[in-house]
Amino acid sequence: MSNELTAGQHHALAERGRHFGIEDGGYAGGAAQLDGSRFGRFVRDNYKLLLGIMAIALGLAALYTLRQDPVFETKASVLLDQRKKQVVQGLEDVVSPLPADSSVVDTEVELLSSSGMAMQVARRAGLIPDVPVERMSHEQQEDAALVVRDVLDHRTISRVGLTYLIDIRYKSSDPETAQRMANLYAQTYIESQVGVRVDENTRVRRHLENEIARLRGQVKQADAAVAAYKARTGLNGNTAAGTLTEQEISSYNQTLAVARAQAAEDAQRLDAARSQLARGADKLGELNTPGMADLRAQQTSTSALVAQLASRYGPNHPELITARQQLAEINRLIANQGSRVVSGLQAQAQASAGRAAEIASKLSATEGELASADTAAVRLRELEAEVTAPKTLLDAYMTRLAQISTQSGIEQADARVVAFAPLPVQAAGPSLIVNLVIGAVLGAILFAIVALLKQVFAVGVSSPEEVETIFGVEFLAAVPRLRNEDDMAIINQVVEAPNSPYAESLRALAAGLFVPGQAQPGVIALTSPQAAEGKSTTAIALGRSQALRGRRVLVIDCDLQRPTFHQRFGFGRFGPGLVEVLRGEAHLADCLVADGLTPARFLPVGEVVEAGQSIAFDQLQALVAEARTQFDLVLLDLPPVLQVAEARVIAAASDGVVLLTRWKHTSRQAIEFAITVLTRAGNSVLGLVLTEVPVGSEIMMGSYQEPAVGKLRFAGNG
Repeated sequence: MSNELTAGQHHALAERGRHFGIEDGGYAGGAAQLDGSRFGRFVRDNYKLLLGIMAIALGLAALYTLRQDPVFETKASVLLDQRKKQVVQGLEDVVSPLPADSSVVDTEVELLSSSGMAMQVARRAGLIPDVPVERMSHEQQEDAALVVRDVLDHRTISRVGLTYLIDIRYKSSDPETAQRMANLYAQTYIESQVGVRVDENTRVRRHLENEIARLRGQVKQADAAVAAYKARTGLNGNTAAGTLTEQEISSYNQTLAVARAQAAEDAQRLDAARSQLARGADKLGELNTPGMADLRAQQTSTSALVAQLASRYGPNHPELITARQQLAEINRLIANQGSRVVSGLQAQAQASAGRAAEIASKLSATEGELASADTAAVRLRELEAEVTAPKTLLDAYMTRLAQISTQSGIEQADARVVAFAPLPVQAAGPSLIVNLVIGAVLGAILFAIVALLKQVFAVGVSSPEEVETIFGVEFLAAVPRLRNEDDMAIINQVVEAPNSPYAESLRALAAGLFVPGQAQPGVIALTSPQAAEGKSTTAIALGRSQALRGRRVLVIDCDLQRPTFHQRFGFGRFGPGLVEVLRGEAHLADCLVADGLTPARFLPVGEVVEAGQSIAFDQLQALVAEARTQFDLVLLDLPPVLQVAEARVIAAASDGVVLLTRWKHTSRQAIEFAITVLTRAGNSVLGLVLTEVPVGSEIMMGSYQEPAVGKLRFAGNG
């Protein structure tokens, strides 16, 4: 009956190898993590280390507590209070009070915690000289710094919840010192607030006094300048003269308008008279002047007479001549009268024009005087303004100085002591319980650091989680470490101690390989990254275990360079083996070695080959195909895959590879590289087995009885 796998079964085994992240030709590993379960396992595996670290930490904590002097602690309480006694109502403080803000309380806590406050307390306590720091010598400054540091180390300033209450705690080996220093802290803080107000009032008062003296001199000089300017310009400081001048200008403007109108009228009359005179004496009658009407009437009657006589008499008639002479005399008189009228009108026109010019000249002079007066008044106002500003500031300064002088001696702090520190009776420390708790915490932290360092610098793997998480392959089984046992005694436990942890681990390995409902590998290769990993011992023991369960099992030693079966277990030492079968010099059935305790069969190497000689893969495949027809399970014991390159070639003749590695021994890089080499060669890694695992580890299955030591017995060849 052949157990050769079909193509579908080979594909199923390849998929099984990829189930945990292995792809053909690649590796899907991950970084190790120190999770809770792994840390718990570490604690169980290293409980003695934990107990030792805790014992040392607790012992040191107890010793430290017993060697410390007793410490007494007391506290004083200070309240930031906005309620103040108003000795004089309506006065404003130079230093504004603290605002009712929660952050102000935190600020005051920081102020109380400062080194400056500690230095003030140390000065009041007489611990350092009461001199400014800049006047201290170098040694005094160093001593003062040490004292301040000691005060800071022994005091604790804290805010009580979200209130305006501040607790001042002080610790000392002397209860009276603790009480005195706590109260000194509270009193110094209150007095420092009052001192700030006193100093600020004094500083502001001196500044105001200096400013008042300066402003008084400035006001005096400005007043003198105003008085001198008034005397020089004739200004008396009021506006009556300016108003009168403006009224006079207004009157001049009105008179000038009337005078100019009259002058224009007289000039027009003069022009009319001249025009009449130019047209002839007969037109002078048009002048409306006294006496001119009589002359015009005489002229008219005489003209009528001349016309009458001329019609009656001849031109030489005496009466006509006389009449004509009278008419000529009248015309002469009219002409003379016209000339006199024009002369009078001309004189009147000239007088009106002169009067208008005079009024205009007076108006211009008055306007000039008003402009000069305005310019002088502007300058006067400027000088008076120069007096007003310092006078106003001087009055304000004098008022503020009076207020500050009233406040002197009644300054109040923004805080008050609500509870002075009592004398402590019972020591507050050191607390044995607290120190033991701290010691336990430090011990646990130290143990955690050790656990982390061991995890970070771990050489190999120690749990199924690491196998599957880091390397992405299935964890198959953990094979225990048996102390003081040789290889033969170990593999005999499969038969002689079937309930031992070793035998149970092999059954667990078989359960991981032969999963019901999945493809069953008929040929399995067992290898390891390096030598001395337990692969040969496990291969023989697994073959025996499966033979006891009724399987027909063949175990083949494929390590040509370092044969294992006849060198370590003493069978098949001189008979034919694998080499002869592959060369065609012997048949498989003739080279098999029977196990004396189980039905299993073994195929040793046979003739030792020369160095560098390798196995022909085609002949090996033919051998494996023949073995499939005769056995249910064929196990190939390969050389280390990282030390012998031929191992990955031989593994290709199997249905899958089982990688064995020593617990916490083989490096993770070697395991990773071994998996990568196998998968790149086209091999399906069925899983990983941890060997040399301590029996007490939690990953072991345990046993029902103590293992018995037996000896190997072989039947058949050698």
